Amino acid sequence: MSMMLAAMLVLPALLLGCAASGTGQGPGERRGEVATAPVRALGLAHHHVNIALGRYHWGVGDAAEIVPTAAARVSDACSGDRAAVTWLGHSSAIISIGGRCLLTDPVLEPRPSTVSPLPQRLVDIPIRVDDLPEIDAVVLSHGDYDHLHLPTMTALARRFPELEVLVPPGVTGIVRQAGPVRIIRPRLGAPTQFQGLTITAEPAHHETRRNLTALKTGDAFSWVITDGRKKILFIGDTGYGPAFRQIGRSHGPVDLLLVPIGAYEPRELVADMHVNPEEAVRIAREVGARLAIGIHWGTFKLSPERPSDTVRRFRQAGREIGVKVTVLPIGETVAVP
Repeated sequence: MSMMLAAMLVLPALLLGCAASGTGQGPGERRGEVATAPVRALGLAHHHVNIALGRYHWGVGDAAEIVPTAAARVSDACSGDRAAVTWLGHSSAIISIGGRCLLTDPVLEPRPSTVSPLPQRLVDIPIRVDDLPEIDAVVLSHGDYDHLHLPTMTALARRFPELEVLVPPGVTGIVRQAGPVRIIRPRLGAPTQFQGLTITAEPAHHETRRNLTALKTGDAFSWVITDGRKKILFIGDTGYGPAFRQIGRSHGPVDLLLVPIGAYEPRELVADMHVNPEEAVRIAREVGARLAIGIHWGTFKLSPERPSDTVRRFRQAGREIGVKVTVLPIGETVAVP
């Protein structure tokens, strides 16, 4: 079976968990944008075939740029004594904090996989697993293919035999396929002490749907990471909803927010599971972010919106609401304010 055929069979039901509603939003919170179930099912099938065939190509010319010295920047960030974040494309990032180096939702290996397929890339991989510095832990937001990539996890397990992986429910079995890593399963809302850091799992309005029937197989988490001096909130994928006001009340303000801003079209199909740029800025305001970095954009052919429009809208919404936001080239490092 060719990789293209495998992608066509798997992606329509699975990719991004779009074939059914996520954890949802509160009453009256933008649910009216989502099409009724029969129309949505047909629309999602067509949307996912477009993803599998790489038809969302008109954003290629303005996709995210790559810093040519990404490997050196990651190494410098992890060896430094200041809290910093390096974006590696989509929801993959290096978080350096409290003398530890954490890797989020890693998709860093090019090897194709029929059991862990990916959409076509808009940009190259900025750094391979073999080029990473010492990684203390992997933090997974959920188990969709573009966030939990089995070839990457296998390479990480082989390179770092003592690697620890923080996961939400429903993801453990997938991670175990990668090799003998230590899996940490925090309870929602309960602080976990990890090598001098405090890491707290909080909700996200999304789910893991990694199966041919598009049934929910696991949850999705947001992660609050602090060393007692700086606080970072990582959201790998989400719709907009009340979880973030609660996170703001429990943990805000946060010094830096990694927030998804892409793959928000077609709106009538994915509004309850993928925020648009304006909603991402609302999240930043609700958690009291001193700086919000847009992620989950400009890396894969996932949706029809142009990456340049995503960036423009994110920046404009930040100015209008009065929240400091930015986007980075892939491989760029910023210090946590």
